[in-house]
Amino acid sequence: MAIADLDTYKAELGAQRDINGLNVATITTAAGRWYDLWTVTPPVGAAPTTAAAPTRTTAGALGQENPASGSQKSIIGVRFSALNPGQYMLIDRLSHQGGLSGIVTTAQTTNLPTSALTRYTSGEGVMIGLTIYTQIGTTATTVSATYTNSGGTGSRVTPLVVFGGTAFREARRMVLLPLQAGDTGVQSVQSVTVTATTGTAGAFGVTLFKPLYVICVPDGSGVLPAGGYLSGSTFGGIPAVVDNACISLLYCGMSTNAQGAGAVLFSEN
Repeated sequence: MAIADLDTYKAELGAQRDINGLNVATITTAAGRWYDLWTVTPPVGAAPTTAAAPTRTTAGALGQENPASGSQKSIIGVRFSALNPGQYMLIDRLSHQGGLSGIVTTAQTTNLPTSALTRYTSGEGVMIGLTIYTQIGTTATTVSATYTNSGGTGSRVTPLVVFGGTAFREARRMVLLPLQAGDTGVQSVQSVTVTATTGTAGAFGVTLFKPLYVICVPDGSGVLPAGGYLSGSTFGGIPAVVDNACISLLYCGMSTNAQGAGAVLFSEN
């Protein structure tokens, strides 16, 4: 949503309608790595099996209300405190699936392709993450995915990234997959290929998501103001929230634990 001038900006800040609480359970993490908090942040979500397109009413989502007909909902700020410094990313979780294995070295298509996008249907700005639901093996290898980009071109292949081994195998770890050069989004993923066995099957799946808002907690006692984007603590301005958005959290910390609590503030105009 474009903020045309100062008056529009003030109107957004004055149009607060809803506050939704965040409560991040304590989990063990590796510093500098992203984690998917879907299965640990109340209301706790379930690890997906078949391909699905979650919405605001899916267990695990923040659960904000849709705006009135003809109105636009936006995030105008976040209040948050955390046990340790780190970054929390609010995302719209668009599509996810599970049932992939850390020991299969051919192209895996179980529960793939991913479900069709019901929001951001062009795929522009949509990212790919591999969420590990049950720990995979200690042997480090690499992984890639075959996908259709936001222009509708299929058979695109992500660059290889590390998969398996310490800090790349633990439950809740999200391994982000960069896109092929020139691509700016993803409509769907058709298959995932683990280059060599990690040694343990575990279970993981593909998560397609749209980043909305990044919250930077600078220290363990930090409490962000509602307009944290003014001080540089948050990034993304005042992002629009589309109807039925499945808002959930990713986490990247500077230490070995994540725990926090706070609230997301929404406006409606």
